[in-house]
Amino acid sequence: MLSTREIKQRIRSVTSIKQITRAMEMVAASRLKKVESRVQASRAYADKMRQVLSHLVASPSLGSANPCFVDKSADNPVIKVVLITADKGLCGAYNNNVIQSLVRFTREHTGKTIKLILIGKKGNYYFSKRAVVIEKYFPDNVEKIGYAQVKELTSQLISGYEAGEFGQLYVFFTKFQSVLRFVPTGLRLMPIEKGAFESKEKIQGEHIFEPSADLILNRLFPKYIETQIYQCILESLTSEFAARRTAMIAATKNAGEVIEDLVRTYNKARQEVITKELLEVVSGAEALIKA
Repeated sequence: MLSTREIKQRIRSVTSIKQITRAMEMVAASRLKKVESRVQASRAYADKMRQVLSHLVASPSLGSANPCFVDKSADNPVIKVVLITADKGLCGAYNNNVIQSLVRFTREHTGKTIKLILIGKKGNYYFSKRAVVIEKYFPDNVEKIGYAQVKELTSQLISGYEAGEFGQLYVFFTKFQSVLRFVPTGLRLMPIEKGAFESKEKIQGEHIFEPSADLILNRLFPKYIETQIYQCILESLTSEFAARRTAMIAATKNAGEVIEDLVRTYNKARQEVITKELLEVVSGAEALIKA
C-alpha cells in the first residue's frame, strides 16, 4: 500500500491535471463559439449556391456533355482525396474516426490509385508511415488556412481534372451537426452528380439564363468547389473544438473522481497509521504496568 506522503503527491498531481483540463475546456468552448458562427454563415452561402446550381442543372438548355458532369473514373484509375484532420490531439476519437473512414474507402477501392492531399498534422503523421501517395501537405495550422489557399488548391485540382490527371475527387472531413454530434463524412466533388442538386422545391416557371446556362455553370463550377472545400474545413474545425471540449469535460470529471478515491485512500491510510501508533502506545503502557 502507498504511504500517506505518496498519496498526497498523487492528489497534488491529479489536481494540477484537473486544473489544466478545465482550462482547456474553457478555451475550446470559447473557440467553438467563434468558429460555429463562421460555419453557420458559410452554410447560408453554400446553400444559396446550391440553389442556383439546382436551377442550372434543371435547365433544359444545359449541355449534357458539360465537363463538370463527365465521369472519367472508368478510364482513369486515379482518385484524389483531400483529407482534413486536426493539428493536435486531446479531442477524443475525432482524428481517428475520419482517418479510419478514409482507410475503409481505400480498401473499397483497391484497384484504384489513391493520391492524398492532407490538411492537418494528424493525417500527415498517420499516412506518412503508410504505403500511400501523399501528393500535397499543408504544413500550416488548419485554423490559419484561408480562402486564398483554398482557391489556389481548387484551381490546381480543376486543371488536373480537365487534363486527365485523375478521374475523381473526394474530400473527407468531419461534419458538425451539434455540440455532441459530429460525423466523419466522405463527399465526392468531381465529377458532379446531377442528383446532388435536385431540389425538393418545385421550380416555378422556366428560368432564362444570360449569356447561357453552360457559360454560367463554367464560371460557377470553380466557386462551387472552393466553397465546398472551405466549408469542409470550417465544419472540421468546429467539430474539432466541440470534440476537444467534450473530451476535456470528461477528463475533468474523471480527474475529480480520481481525487475523491485518493482522498478516501489517504484517510484510510492515515487512520491505519494512527490506529497502529495507538496500539503501540497501549502495548507499551501494558508492558510497563506488568514490569
